Amino acid sequence: MNSQPGINILDITIHTTCLNRTIQTISRWIYNNQQHYVCVRDVHGIIRCQKDPFLRNIHQHSGLTVPDGMPLVWIGRMMGYNQMGRVYGPDLMKLLCQISVKKGFTHCLYGGKTIAQVQALKKFLEKEYKGIQINGAFCPPFSSFVTFDDNQLLSHLNSNKIDILWIGVGTPRQEYIMAHLKKHTHTNVIIGVGAAFDILLNIQPDAPDWIKFAGLQWLFRALQNPKRLGKRYLKVVPSFILLILRQWLRTKGK
Repeated sequence: MNSQPGINILDITIHTTCLNRTIQTISRWIYNNQQHYVCVRDVHGIIRCQKDPFLRNIHQHSGLTVPDGMPLVWIGRMMGYNQMGRVYGPDLMKLLCQISVKKGFTHCLYGGKTIAQVQALKKFLEKEYKGIQINGAFCPPFSSFVTFDDNQLLSHLNSNKIDILWIGVGTPRQEYIMAHLKKHTHTNVIIGVGAAFDILLNIQPDAPDWIKFAGLQWLFRALQNPKRLGKRYLKVVPSFILLILRQWLRTKGK
């Protein structure tokens, strides 16, 4: 499937890759006409998997589960994978769009809160990356994501050659969608990038680089939207630290 080793973080396999190696792997899949989905994983997603066996199983069957959060990168480096690097969703999207102009990869967008928003992203990408082929932009109905029933999207994907489908609806919904679409479409690569749609359109402010490198993007996001994200991270961060310590102590005891 891929040549990247993985590390176990709370029973989720995180591949010890970086942005450039992830791009190379995805390109190889497309050239070889292989079908995979990519989970772009942060600490919040890891914690969600602890109480959602279905979501955990989706991650275990991904083509790649890449480290979107710096804490996951730090854990990998402490385990000896010094070349491991952050694969930040918006950066992955921008770089893949950039190289697609020369490689001829085709794209489709699925996300946004309104059809106007996802259409605006399509126009932005076409302006930013002259010659990019974006064959479709859809807004989800936001009804049921476990039993996926967006027949308009399914029909489009099976009637058109789509190399990369970008899904920006957040965890766990985008993972449910990716697992379903892999079984029911011919799309080569499906990538869930969470808030990347909003960040690329400047609807959601992106954190400064120094905050990202310090592993404090969760705090930046919580301060930007304390009502929605404050409680989430007050639970997620201590839970992750505690569970990682338990995992480390169990490993040391063997």
